[in-house]
Amino acid sequence: MKQKSAIVIGAGIGGMAIANLLAKKGWKVDVYEQQASAGGRAGTKTVDGFTFDTGPSWYLMPEVFEHYFGLLDEKTADYFDLIRLDPAYKVFFDYRDAVTIHTKSVQDSALFESIEAGAGSKLKRYVAQAEKTYKTSLEHFLYNPFNRLNNFCDPRLIKQLPLLTTQLLAPLHGYVKKYFKKLPLQQILEYPMVFLGASPFKAPALFHLMSYLDFKQGVFYPQGGIYRVIEAMLAIGKKLGVNYHFNTKVTKIVTNAGIAMGITVDGKTISANIVISNADIHFSETKLLNYAERSYPQRYWDKKVAGPSALLMYLGIKGELPNLEHHNLLFVEQWRQNFEQIFESKNWPDKASIYLSRPSATDPNVAPKGYENVFVLVPLPAKPGIKREYLESMADHYLDQLAVAMDVPDLKSRIVHKSLYGPDDFVSDFNAWQGTALGMSHLLSQSAFFRPSAKSKKVKNLYYVGAGTQPGIGLPMCLINAEVIYKLLSGDHSNGPLETLPEPKNGSWNV
Repeated sequence: MKQKSAIVIGAGIGGMAIANLLAKKGWKVDVYEQQASAGGRAGTKTVDGFTFDTGPSWYLMPEVFEHYFGLLDEKTADYFDLIRLDPAYKVFFDYRDAVTIHTKSVQDSALFESIEAGAGSKLKRYVAQAEKTYKTSLEHFLYNPFNRLNNFCDPRLIKQLPLLTTQLLAPLHGYVKKYFKKLPLQQILEYPMVFLGASPFKAPALFHLMSYLDFKQGVFYPQGGIYRVIEAMLAIGKKLGVNYHFNTKVTKIVTNAGIAMGITVDGKTISANIVISNADIHFSETKLLNYAERSYPQRYWDKKVAGPSALLMYLGIKGELPNLEHHNLLFVEQWRQNFEQIFESKNWPDKASIYLSRPSATDPNVAPKGYENVFVLVPLPAKPGIKREYLESMADHYLDQLAVAMDVPDLKSRIVHKSLYGPDDFVSDFNAWQGTALGMSHLLSQSAFFRPSAKSKKVKNLYYVGAGTQPGIGLPMCLINAEVIYKLLSGDHSNGPLETLPEPKNGSWNV
């Protein structure tokens, strides 16, 4: 069989994932990345002895990583040391005492019971249902290419449809409220929506499946940081012959008669059998393609809702922060108003619900001895155009809020390094639509098969990989997305994860 060639635009985890899968099957793969290093939003920066993960910091769904590595005849354990965090995370409130989640049924049920009578047993039922929904999604939805009627007609899936339909049509907050009346419990079960770029008051109840990860499967951490995963992907790609071209900006997807033929770089055309864009999908569609070739033109995006942007802070702190765990969340009492400000009025919240990571609690190598490594994420509206000096004043404001809520009154005075990242940085570095930190929000109308397809509808041999397309946001989702593209190319129409990388159907790739 003649060797096929693929060009991947962007070296985020999704682009790296599909590059490795195709190279494993003998394709010639070239990845073009405008930044100086791989990882995209899952980057790294080292400064003054501190090593920061610049984006994702939660390692969830470990079986997805194991499965992906297994398709390449690799093991995650050969590349990084994965530990399960205990406690999983600590939750601070601006209206009551902090609580700690351990991902241990007895302890977590006792905690819920102490806040609301009867909530301990309800948590067990809630998590059991979340597990069922999660496993159904993994087996029938997440790896589903949704390209044939048969994908919707699996008898096992049809059996679950009444329950799934109910969960799709109801908002998560209403679903949670049926189980728990107290606000702190609702917040603990609804906060994962922030990381899916959605409001629990608008996102479908189906996403309660995230609580299975929190309360049963566990929260993990690869020693050295999330970037260890990116380094592993690079190392595997190198073994497989993937060619990376950094500091290289793609300016055009080249087509001929409705077929992707390659890309333009520095005014030169580079040809390949297929093109896979891991760039922001709005940018890929509206900037790299001619108007007639766009499956999702600007009028499509004008009707869509972006996930939030963020103010990110990378902080080096002198001394210890024993009051904090590895993962920490701060929730404000104005919970609904917070989401309304971010998604509807698009105003910067005066008091924000904030995420703080302290990886130095687990990993001594990410900060100099006697110092702490701290990453702060403040959700903001997807609205670029913030002057740098205003970003600085916002950071000071939210650090004051954190200092009070987390009982670290001298927090600001102990900062020895501070760097900030905001909505405009997401635009300049990643061409992010509306400056979003995450991509398209996971509303019902923007989830599963309602999300942009991994395959262009207008241009043959053009594919999209990453958080902007099916199945959605997050490192595990991008790995799954890469596998879906492999299925489309090889002619595999199965709903669930592949056991091995199949040979192309009838000996011919779909190109």
